[in-house]
Amino acid sequence: MKKKSNKLNLIICGIAFVVMLLYMFFVDKIENLVNSITSINPLFLLIAVGFMCGYWFFEAAGLHIAAKSLDPKVKFKDSLFVTMIGQYFNCITPCATGGQPMQVYYYTKRGLSLGSAMTALVCRFIVYQFILTVYSIVLLVCKLSMFTDGVFKGLTVLVLVGFAVNTAVIVMLFMVAFFRKPTTKLAHGVVKLLAKIKIIKDPDEKIIFIDNELEQYHENFLFIKSKPLLILKMCLLTAVQLFLYFSITYVIYLGFGLSETDLFTIIACQAFVLMISSFVPLPGAMGAAEGSYAAFFGDIFGSFTAFSTFIWRFLTFYLPIIIGLVINLFLTKSGKENLSDMQNNA
Repeated sequence: MKKKSNKLNLIICGIAFVVMLLYMFFVDKIENLVNSITSINPLFLLIAVGFMCGYWFFEAAGLHIAAKSLDPKVKFKDSLFVTMIGQYFNCITPCATGGQPMQVYYYTKRGLSLGSAMTALVCRFIVYQFILTVYSIVLLVCKLSMFTDGVFKGLTVLVLVGFAVNTAVIVMLFMVAFFRKPTTKLAHGVVKLLAKIKIIKDPDEKIIFIDNELEQYHENFLFIKSKPLLILKMCLLTAVQLFLYFSITYVIYLGFGLSETDLFTIIACQAFVLMISSFVPLPGAMGAAEGSYAAFFGDIFGSFTAFSTFIWRFLTFYLPIIIGLVINLFLTKSGKENLSDMQNNA
């Protein structure tokens, strides 16, 4: 079933890619497309690719220092592979739910214990969500006028919903860490309620599963609390990582020879696109990501909007899928287990 699901998600991603190409060719005027292609400076395209590679590098670096603190034998190349494997499965699964299980599996195949792998990844996830929330708060406060009297009034609700989703995640994580007993009781109550209205079966089994997960998370958080310097380093790496990601659009913008909009405004718009995309339950938030990008950057890029959307989406969504798939095939060919098959049998 999962094998079919993965194939279906890849097919959906492929269809989305074709649709985006068709949009550029048939919705956007052909002369406009030709003008966009000939106007972009190839050097800035290379820089944009470099920024995306930097995003992956800092992701791997943050994850690696957490894993190495738990097992000094872990190698950076393993953390880099884990990062790209996570990127791949996150892109092809709804709400980016497929990445972490595959990352845990690969780390354990490289010699890390299951507990150490889970702790490193949970630590990385908490830090990422925290820094993303801080970014969101700062940008919302500094760029609030973009919604109150700007051209993005119609997107206010979507951005705030996305911000609320990201904030809720980090609040929930800290609630579980600091208010363990009340959170456990709340989780039990939700399970019992869902069982009463026939949404879930076997509530006792679900409660045992939740208790085990909360216990594991609590132990992971104790590790995080005991390593303040490590967490500070991870926070700094994540801040740089997100800056590179949010700045990719600015590099593309400069590549077209444009200069009227400042870096901070473009970073804010890119962060708002991420906020809107975060609550769409489709692989890569397909449709919502492209649509919100075009809505925010339409006035900024003007006639270059369609082509810039394609470049940005290719770098941040399709390129990770391609590289992750190649890595998966490489690991299979070199005699290591096929991660896709592992997921199918999980």
